[in-house]
Amino acid sequence: MINDIPYYVELQRRMFDIFRYVSCHEKNFQTHSVMLESLFVSAASFFDSQCQTFIRESSLAKHQFQNEAEVKNFQQKVVGTDNFNCGDYRVLLENTFKLSDYAVILNPYEEALLLNPMIYTPHDLTGYRVFPFKEWASGNALPWWCTFTDLKHNRLKHHNEATLLNTILALAAAYVILALHNVRAFKEGRVDVELYDLFFPQFWKRRGSATIMRPIWN
Repeated sequence: MINDIPYYVELQRRMFDIFRYVSCHEKNFQTHSVMLESLFVSAASFFDSQCQTFIRESSLAKHQFQNEAEVKNFQQKVVGTDNFNCGDYRVLLENTFKLSDYAVILNPYEEALLLNPMIYTPHDLTGYRVFPFKEWASGNALPWWCTFTDLKHNRLKHHNEATLLNTILALAAAYVILALHNVRAFKEGRVDVELYDLFFPQFWKRRGSATIMRPIWN
């Protein structure tokens, strides 16, 4: 059983619960609260675990990441005697997949609401786009990840940094890794339609639908 999908879905549902009280719009992106902090930390922690698992499973399956030689103790990290860090994620994932170019549409955004992205043809699909890894293009750290690190060290001091925007970015990053980890299920139209409620991928091209609600990707 692939257990990362139900874990992500639960985080997504918590995000929609928050949208009942704080609308999804730029004017609210700096909103912070205890509920947002809890969800943000959970989402960023999940992303961290996803990357560890994805890199290890891929490497053990003989997939070779670009720039592996730049990661200190790469083989020890693959077998689990050491852990990868976010700098390693940038070296391996950005160079292999160019994640800084990966965008998702934020479906519930107030002024560009997409209740059902599947009814649009790909060239007509517009909406509020989110790039959770854009800073990697210039070799910089991800600001939302730095906030996560700050919160791990002192949650009381950095509480107000757990904003709506950082939470959206952490969930978007988790969604991208989820799609890469479950690429066959996504591309063959075998994932539940709920996985398209919050975000809609802009990093693959749609080539059809398994059903009216489940896209198939190239």
